[in-house]
Amino acid sequence: MSVSVRFKFSRKGPVRYIGHLDMLRYFQKAVMRSGLPARYSEGFHPHQIMSFAYPLGVSMETEGDYMDLDLTEELPEEEMVRRLNEVMDEGVKVTRASILIENAENAMSLVTAADYRIEISGDTSVLDKAVAELADTKELLIDGGKTKRGGKPKDPKNIRPGILDIHTEDGGALFMRLVSGSAMNVRPADVFDKLNGFAGGVLYPECICRLDIYADTDGKLTALSETQRKYA
Repeated sequence: MSVSVRFKFSRKGPVRYIGHLDMLRYFQKAVMRSGLPARYSEGFHPHQIMSFAYPLGVSMETEGDYMDLDLTEELPEEEMVRRLNEVMDEGVKVTRASILIENAENAMSLVTAADYRIEISGDTSVLDKAVAELADTKELLIDGGKTKRGGKPKDPKNIRPGILDIHTEDGGALFMRLVSGSAMNVRPADVFDKLNGFAGGVLYPECICRLDIYADTDGKLTALSETQRKYA
């Protein structure tokens, strides 16, 4: 018997400077220390069957990231959260565990959009005006990068269709809901750079925090913690 579990977790403070592969190893060790009955792959180098929804950029915080883990037996969701948090270091906290339906898709394949909050310093008096100008713009081009083999530059990418929502919040913060995933992936740093252009370069990002990640369920965005759950 095996069961897939989706864990939602936050990561704040100094641990935001840890890269994705190091976080993967950190969670592997945390699962071992917690005593959760992780399922391992077969072969000469068995490893825990674990995957993350959407790797987080170094220096970014998160209140809503996700890890899928296969277990050899089903445990109460509250117990799994407790056992992991007992072995977590400061700054990392598991906030939810959801047992998934049989043959559920992994979280990475479901990612469609993500929410972000950016704490901003500088001359924030121009922020509202800059946001309005960006929202009214139909084309925001960024460098398309280079091809892997030939090294030729790709055509610039228009990220404007990938900005689903952008508005200011109290205290000079900026909220963004951006398209994410394999088909189109918009980075909050790129949107901020374009916004700062409208503001005249007087804004500075103090902290970027990912708030949650969403899947598309019948045309509606649903948080990954609510998708494919075995128990509603």
